Amino acid sequence: MSATWLGIDIGGTNTRLLTLSGKDQWDGFAKFPTASWANTADALAALAALINQVLARRPLSGVMLGLPGILSRDRRHVISLPFIQALDDMPVAAHLSEMTGVPVAMDKDVNHLMLWDLMQLETLPDNAVGLYLGTGMGNSLWINGQFYHGEHGGSGEIGHIPWADNELPCPCGNRGCAETLTSGHWLSQWARLRDPDSDISQLFIRHGQHPELQQFIIRLGKVIAGETNILDPEYLILGGGVLAMAGFPLAALRSEIQCHLRPPATRAELKIIISHATDQTGCRGACLAAARNFGGLDER
Repeated sequence: MSATWLGIDIGGTNTRLLTLSGKDQWDGFAKFPTASWANTADALAALAALINQVLARRPLSGVMLGLPGILSRDRRHVISLPFIQALDDMPVAAHLSEMTGVPVAMDKDVNHLMLWDLMQLETLPDNAVGLYLGTGMGNSLWINGQFYHGEHGGSGEIGHIPWADNELPCPCGNRGCAETLTSGHWLSQWARLRDPDSDISQLFIRHGQHPELQQFIIRLGKVIAGETNILDPEYLILGGGVLAMAGFPLAALRSEIQCHLRPPATRAELKIIISHATDQTGCRGACLAAARNFGGLDER
């Protein structure tokens, strides 16, 4: 019998589940608010219950969680989840494995988005950077053919570099983080103040020419270009729910990034790809990561 993997994509706003059997049998997609389990009295038990609900329908070979925050270097311990603080400072994978009887692993959610996008390329590159803009700034680093986690598990926190003359408080506990000015969270606050009666999905359709939204694109481009100049990847992959919004000025963002890239080589040779992510992309990447982690997915 072929292995079945469960991928759980946990975002600050929504949680998504999907299973993969064999190489291409996707099934059981579900989506619901993260708050529906994260805000309960025992968030870990509520998360285990979600896994057990899937187990009641089919056996699982392994589970992979994608989490929006900082994990330990060995990916066994949650250090900080600014939008889901109920799981902070816990060996989440080990506890869930004990509570469900199934092997559980975890990684940053953005690495699963990136893995899916990388697997769509003809060959896996040696070096790539991913920026996935959602509630926060998801940043994935693929260095020398593998994900780079950093010495303490905190690599890729591009949203938490300091932005000059910014004193806005960040959920991470610091002030002045770039993410407070360049994220979906900032956009939702802006929309709440300027156009509270409209659907935020129409924000750029209705207000794309507003100087403050144009400044948002300029800030975002500078942050992305800064990291790209440091790492000099072959690919820069851009995605996330914000970039998928109707009317989002992708051309303007690309132009802003390129005008700040170091000439000549990085500016001329960097391959910029727009991720065509769907609601299932994070889950699919998590399933592929489960197969890689527990054995079952051939490397290309």
